[in-house]
Amino acid sequence: MEEPTILEELAMFAYLHYRFQPDTPPVQVEVLNKVPLKQARPQTLYLYAGAQSIEVLDLPDGSRLYLLGDPIFGDRQRAAGRVTDWHSGALSLRALYSEVRGHYYWFLLKDGFLRCGTSFGGIYPLYWQKDGNQVYICTSSFYLARCHNPGELNRRNLLERLLFNYSLFNSTWWTNIQLLGSHRWLTLGAEGAREERALGLENYFGHGFLSGHDVLDELTEVFERESRLFLPPEPFAISLTGGFDGRTLVAAAGQAYRDDFFTYSFGMPGESDVVLPAKQSQQLGIPFLPIYLDDAYVREYALRSALGFMQRSEYNGNLGRPHYFYAAEVLAKRTRFILTGNFGSELFRAMHHPGVMMTQALIQVFETPDDSWKDFLRKAAGRQVAIHFRTELDSLISDFEHFLRVRADMDINQQFYCFVLEEIFRKYFGPELVMQSHVLRNRTPYLSLPFFEALNKTVWSGLHARLFDKQKNRRMKGQMFYSAFLRRTNRQLYHMLTNKGYSPADVLEGWRRPVLATRVALQKFFRKEVGDSNAVETYFRRYQHDLLNYIRPEDHPALLQSGIAYLMESGLSRNAASLGELIHLYSVAAGWTAAAQPVQPLEPSLIT
Repeated sequence: MEEPTILEELAMFAYLHYRFQPDTPPVQVEVLNKVPLKQARPQTLYLYAGAQSIEVLDLPDGSRLYLLGDPIFGDRQRAAGRVTDWHSGALSLRALYSEVRGHYYWFLLKDGFLRCGTSFGGIYPLYWQKDGNQVYICTSSFYLARCHNPGELNRRNLLERLLFNYSLFNSTWWTNIQLLGSHRWLTLGAEGAREERALGLENYFGHGFLSGHDVLDELTEVFERESRLFLPPEPFAISLTGGFDGRTLVAAAGQAYRDDFFTYSFGMPGESDVVLPAKQSQQLGIPFLPIYLDDAYVREYALRSALGFMQRSEYNGNLGRPHYFYAAEVLAKRTRFILTGNFGSELFRAMHHPGVMMTQALIQVFETPDDSWKDFLRKAAGRQVAIHFRTELDSLISDFEHFLRVRADMDINQQFYCFVLEEIFRKYFGPELVMQSHVLRNRTPYLSLPFFEALNKTVWSGLHARLFDKQKNRRMKGQMFYSAFLRRTNRQLYHMLTNKGYSPADVLEGWRRPVLATRVALQKFFRKEVGDSNAVETYFRRYQHDLLNYIRPEDHPALLQSGIAYLMESGLSRNAASLGELIHLYSVAAGWTAAAQPVQPLEPSLIT
C-alpha cells in the first residue's frame, strides 16, 4: 500500500512566504490554476481554489479581502461595506461572520500589512511557521513540513491524541509548525508576526431565559432565514438519516421552494439510517441515493477509503471513518454541494456520553470540582505512557489550568462550550470537512453566528442545559426546536416517525406525551439494528494486518517505548482491546509515522 503524494492531493491551497524587513514590499496575490506550486516567490500569496472558490472584496479603507473556500454571502453587493467595524473601519470578525457564512479562509491585504484567519468555528485549519525574520503560512501542514524545517516530532501532540482523540490548542505533528487558533487572526507587518484573539465567544452566550411558543416561533424564523442562505444556486444533496437534523434541512429546502435536490444516507443494507430515509423520501417525492456499505464496499473500497480519509485530512482523521471518504467520492459524481446536519445536535443538547468526540479524560477536566482531574489524566494515559511522556503531561495540565483560569469568571457550562466551539468542533468535524473539500462543498447551516447568538438567548440551547446531563427527558429539550420548525414548514415530515421510534409531533404536543413515552419504551426494548451499522468492524478486522504492516509502529521509538506498538500488535487478538480503542491507536500511530517520514527533497523550484 503506497501512500499518495501530498503534493498530488492538495485541494484548495494557500501559501505565503513573508519576510520582515523595514522596506518590506507589499504582498502580491497569484491565483494558481493547478498545483503543485512551482517557483514560489517571497511576498506572494498563492491561492488555488480546487473544488472551492475564491471571492475578492474591496473594502472601504482601500484594503482587499480574499476569501478561499465556500463563502456564503447574505448580500454579496453590500458585503464589502458591512464586514468592517462601523467606528474604526477595520475588519471585524463579528461583522465578517455575520455577513459571510460558510467555511473558508480569509486574507486581508493592504500596503505593508497582511492579516489572515478562518471562518466561524475555525473548521478549516491554517498553519504557520516562524523562522528568524521569516514566516510561512499554509493551508497544509505537510506542505510546510516538506518545504521547510518542521522541527522535531511533537511528543506533546502525540500525547494529546492518545488522551483526547485529537490534538489540542495550537499543536501539530511538528514542534516548529503551529495551528492558528479559532476566532483568532495572524497579523504580519514590518515589525513581525503576532497571533491575536479577535472574537470572544462569551459575548454570544446569552442568558438562556427566553422560552414559550412565541420565542420558539421566532427562533424557527431565524433558522429559516439563515438556512435559505445556505442553499446553493444549483442542484444539491441533503444528508437525511433517521434523526432530526437532516429532516429539518429537507423541510427548509422545501420551504424555500427548492425541488432540485436529492437526499442520501449511508449504512449497511437493512440499517434504519438507510431504510427509513429511503421510505420517507419516496413518500415526500424526493429522489434518494442510498450509499450501501455492503460486502462489495468492504472488499473493494473500504481500505483505500480509510487511507484516503487519513491522507486528505493530513492524518487528523480516523481510520474508523472510511465511509465518509467513500460517500464523498460517490456524491461528487452527482453534485458539487451537500447540506449536512453537522453541529446541530451539539448546539441543542447537553453532551453527556464519552466517545470519539469527547473522552472521559476531557469530561473529568470540566466536571471535577477540584484538582483530581490532573491525577485522572495521569492514570488515563496508562503507567508506561505517563512515564514516557511525563514532561509533556505536565505541560498539558498546565495549559488546561491556563484555559480554565482565564475563564474563571464563567460557569462550568460556559467554560466547556468555549472548548466545544474552539476545539471540539474543528478537531472532530474539521477533518471530515477538509477531506470532503477536495471534491465537494459541505454546507452546515447550523453553524451560523446569527443563529448561534439567537439560540443562546433561549432555554433550548445546549449551552444552558446541565453539563453532561444523562437524563433523556431533559436532553430531548433541544428536539422541541426541530419539531417546531417542522410543524411550521412541513406537516408531513412533522408527523413522520424518526428512527428513535417517535415523531416530532410527539415531542411538541403536550397531549401526546403518553404516546411519546410508550414509543420510547417500545424502541428501547424491541428495536433491532445491525450491530456493525457502517461496516467499520468488518473492514477493520479484515485489514488489520495490512494496516499494521503499513504503519509499522515498531520502527518508531516513541511508539515502541511508550507501549503503543505493543498494544497495536496485541490487538490482533480479538479480546485484547475494544474495537474503538484499537482504531484510535492505529489512527494516532498512522499519523505519527506519516509525520516521521524523512522529508523528501523537492525540486529546487518548489522551495522558496
